[in-house]
Amino acid sequence: MDLTTADHMTTAPDPSSAPATRQRWRQARGLEFLGPVQGSGLKDPAFLVRRVDDQVVQLSELLHLVVRAVEPPRPAEQVADDVSAAYGRTLSVDGLAHLVTTRLEPLGLVVPDESPDPTRAVRARPLLALTAKGTLVPARVVNRLARALVPLFWPPLVVLALAALVAADVALVTQGDLWAAVGELFATPTIALLIYAMLTVAALVHELGHAAACRYGGARPGEIGFGLYLVFPAFYTDVTDSYRLGRTGRVRTDLGGLHFNALTVLVLAAGYLATGNGVLLLTAFVLQFQMLQQLIPVVRFDGYYVLSDLAGVPDLFARVGPVLRSLRPGHPVDPRVSELRPRSRRFVTGWVVVVVPLLVAALGWAVWYLPEFLERGRQGLELQQLVFDLAWERRDWPAMALAVVSIALLLLPILGALLALWRVGATLVLLARNKLAAGDAASYEPVPLPDPPRVVSAADFTDEVMYAAPAPVPTQGWRGTVYRGSGHLLNPGPSLPEQRRRELERRLRTPIEGSRRVVVMSRKGGVGKTTITLALGSTFALLRGDRVIAVDANPDAGNLAHRVAPPHDRTVTDVLRDLDQITTYAALRRYTSQGIESRLEVLASDDDPRIGMALARDDYHRLIGLLDRFYNLILLDTGTGILDSANQGLLTEADQVVLVVRAGLDGGRAGALTLDWMDQHGFDDLVARTVVVVNAERRGSEPPEPMRRHFEKRCARVVTVPWDDALEPGALTDMSALHRRTRDALVDIAAAVADNFVVGDES
Repeated sequence: MDLTTADHMTTAPDPSSAPATRQRWRQARGLEFLGPVQGSGLKDPAFLVRRVDDQVVQLSELLHLVVRAVEPPRPAEQVADDVSAAYGRTLSVDGLAHLVTTRLEPLGLVVPDESPDPTRAVRARPLLALTAKGTLVPARVVNRLARALVPLFWPPLVVLALAALVAADVALVTQGDLWAAVGELFATPTIALLIYAMLTVAALVHELGHAAACRYGGARPGEIGFGLYLVFPAFYTDVTDSYRLGRTGRVRTDLGGLHFNALTVLVLAAGYLATGNGVLLLTAFVLQFQMLQQLIPVVRFDGYYVLSDLAGVPDLFARVGPVLRSLRPGHPVDPRVSELRPRSRRFVTGWVVVVVPLLVAALGWAVWYLPEFLERGRQGLELQQLVFDLAWERRDWPAMALAVVSIALLLLPILGALLALWRVGATLVLLARNKLAAGDAASYEPVPLPDPPRVVSAADFTDEVMYAAPAPVPTQGWRGTVYRGSGHLLNPGPSLPEQRRRELERRLRTPIEGSRRVVVMSRKGGVGKTTITLALGSTFALLRGDRVIAVDANPDAGNLAHRVAPPHDRTVTDVLRDLDQITTYAALRRYTSQGIESRLEVLASDDDPRIGMALARDDYHRLIGLLDRFYNLILLDTGTGILDSANQGLLTEADQVVLVVRAGLDGGRAGALTLDWMDQHGFDDLVARTVVVVNAERRGSEPPEPMRRHFEKRCARVVTVPWDDALEPGALTDMSALHRRTRDALVDIAAAVADNFVVGDES
C-alpha cells in the first residue's frame, strides 16, 4: 500500500524564479479526488488524490485546496484569492507559486497551463519496500474476483470461520498423525515440491483476501503482482485505495489475507480428515506458521499494516527518526511527531521504542554470527549440489527439481543478509562522509581576527559576566526526584513538558505598558464563562505579581465575587456613585474583594438585576477609566446578550476577547455566530486576537475536530480546559485544588492572551 505524502517533501525552491503573478496552472490529467483521510492520526485534516498512474498522494488541506482551485486555469491572483477565501487565511501569489513549484509540480498533480503532463512524478519509496515488481493478475480481473468473493466477509461467516479454525486445529492435533507425515516427507523428499506448490497457491489466495476485503469496504483494489523483498520473492496486492476507508475498513483489508488463509486451512483440514493424506496435514500446519509470521509488526507484514492503520499513520518507519530525535532530553519535538494526535503519538512512540531495539539487536546478532552462517550455508549448498549430481546420473527429475529449489532456498537468506548489511553499511558510510565533509568545510573557514580590546569598567559587574548561566533545574516527575534525592548533585534537566510550561509562564509575564482590558464573553449561558474568568484571573494574579482585577459586568446578578472571597457589601454601583471621591488605590480597595491564595481582586455586580440592566456603556466607560489608573490587567466578565448596550460598550473598550464555548455543536455554533457579529460590526481586529476557550462540561469531553479547525482559522488560539471537580461546585474555588492538566490549560490560555500584550502596547 504505497502512499506519497506531500507535506514533508524537501524540494528546494528555485531562488532565481520570479513571482508568477500572471502564471496559469492546471491539474494534471486523470486526477481523482478521493476525499479526506478517514481515521487519520494527524491533528490537521489530510486529503487523498489518485493520479493517472494509480499512485495515491496524501495532501494537507491547503495543498488540496490549491489543486482544486487551479482548474479551470486562471491567473494566479484569482487562484490565490479563492484559496484564501476557502482556507480562511491569506495566501499570497508568491506563496501560491512556491507551493505549486516545490510541492505540487514534483508530485505530478499540477502543471503549467501550456505544458505537457509530467512523465516521471514522485512515487512513494517506503523503507524495505518491494522492488522489481511485475503484474501477475491485472486490476480488472482482480476486481471481478474480489466482487465475487465479497460475501465471504459477511460478519457471521467470519465468526463461524474462526470457530471452525479452532475446531479444525483441535481435530488435527488429536486425530492427525503428524510424525507419520514427517516420516513420509523424509522418505520421499520430492513431496516437498508439492508442499511448496500448495503454499504458493495459498499465498495467491492470501492476496485475493486483501483484495476482497478492500472491495467489501467500498474501495477499489488494484493488481496482484510479484516482486522482491530484499532478495526474497513475494506477492503483493495494490490496495492503496483503502486509505480512503475508515480505520475499520483499512484494518479489515489488512487482515483479509489471513481470513482467506484461515479458510484455506479449513479446506486442507477437511481434505486430510477425509483422505488421511499427510501432505495436506503438513501444508495446513506450515500455512498457520506463516499466518503467525504475518502478524509480526517489526517488518512490512500484515501485522505492521494493522498497527499502522490503528494509529492512523501511513508509514511508521518514516517516523522512526523523528521520534528518536524527539526523545532526546532537552531537544524540541520534531514536527513529524508534533503533527500527530496525542493517541497516535503515544502509539507510534511505543512502537518505535519496541521495534528499534529489536532491529538493532537483530542486526548485531546477524553481524556476530555472519561467519558461522556463511559456513553453514556453504556446507548446505555443497550437500545439495551432491544431491543434484546423483539425481542427474539417475535422471531423477523430481529429485533434481527439489535440489534446485533447496539451493535457491539456501541462497536467498545468504544474499538477503548480505544485502541488508551492505545497505546498513552504505548508509553509515554516507553519514560519516557527510560529517567529515562538514568538518572539512568548517576547517577551511577563514580564522576571524580578534576583536579590538574592550574598555574595562564597572559595567562588567553583572550576573552574565561574572557567573556562568545556571543550568535549568527540574521540579517535577522523576527528574525532580533525582535532583532532590541526590542533594542537587545530579541534574537531568527539566522534561519537555516542564520546559514548555516554563516557556508559557515566561510569555504569560510579558510586561504591560499602562493597562490591558480583556473581555470574557459567551453567546450562551451556562458554559462556564464566570468560572473561566475566575480561573484565568487567578492564574494571572498568581504568576504575574502586578495588579489584576476581575469585574463582574454581568447584569443578571453574576456570582463572580462569591467564587473568590466571602460576600462584599460594595458593588459596581457603589463605585460609580462614589467615582469622584476615589482618588487613590487604597480608596478603591475598599470596594473590592481579594482571593487569599491568588490575590486576585474582584469588583462585584449588584444583586438587584434591575440595577445591573440600568448600567449602560457610558457607565462602564467611566468605570474602566478609573480602573486603568490603578490596575495593570482588567478582566471583564460580561453577560450573554451581545446586543445589549453595555456589552457592546465593553467590546469597544476591550483590547482583547476571550470567547468561552461548550464542546458540543450548539456551543460551537453560538461562538461562531458571535464572531460573525463582531466581524460585521467593526470588531474584526478583536476576532483575529480572540482566544477561544472550549470548556469541557464532563469528563473526556472534547470539541469535534472541524469545530476546532474553524476557530483556529479565525482566532489566535484555541484551548480546551478539561473537566475538573474543583471547578464544579460554583462556590469558593481553591486554585491549588485544580488538577495539573487544568492548571496547564489555564497557563496556556494566559500565555495566549499575554502574546497580544506587546501587540496592543505597540498599537
